[in-house]
Amino acid sequence: MPYEVGQEVVVMSIPGRFRIVEVDGRILTIENDSGVRKRVVKQAVRLVPSHS
Repeated sequence: MPYEVGQEVVVMSIPGRFRIVEVDGRILTIENDSGVRKRVVKQAVRLVPSHS
């Protein structure tokens, strides 16, 4: 599944929801509402289902 900027994800190493702010190959840069940024491999995150 392709990951896109703006999608919400969770990661096991830090609690809370993050947004994808950059996709660089298999590396994602994610950011939470507090501005904390983290670079992770795609396999480390799970998409939060969107309710459209």
